[in-house]
Amino acid sequence: MSESTKRSLDSFDQAILRMLQQDNKTSQRAIAEAIGLSTPAVQRRIAHLEASGVIVANTAVVAPESLGQDITAIVESRLRDDRSVVMDRAKRYFAGVEEIQQCYFVNGGVSFIIVMIAQNIAHFERLVRLHFAENEDILTYRTLIVLDKVKVGLSVPV
Repeated sequence: MSESTKRSLDSFDQAILRMLQQDNKTSQRAIAEAIGLSTPAVQRRIAHLEASGVIVANTAVVAPESLGQDITAIVESRLRDDRSVVMDRAKRYFAGVEEIQQCYFVNGGVSFIIVMIAQNIAHFERLVRLHFAENEDILTYRTLIVLDKVKVGLSVPV
């Protein structure tokens, strides 16, 4: 998204984004009535927000526990080598692991912060062994088991 796109969001766009972030199934008619625009105007604005990259996806957020994924963990990992080829390989690798929900390449002495889900502790241990302990690109890692999800969300302040 370009800097000009960020600046061009007016109060109607911001209101649309707030409503869609609360419930993406809100009808365009309901949005139009709530913010004082016509339904076609809301439809055009949503299409523009999608085309410009402001809205990047329309997905269902599923509770991992409802599908038997009862463990959430945060993993800090450090790469063995800081060369670009190793960093790029690790990024591709982690992006392809189904149980990894979020992966951030960071600075500050840690290479990656990863949010990972698992069915139970035994499954989590297998995942850690496979993706970290036996991964030749990983120098060190530290795992933190989430005890309580105090705040989980995907909303961005508008």
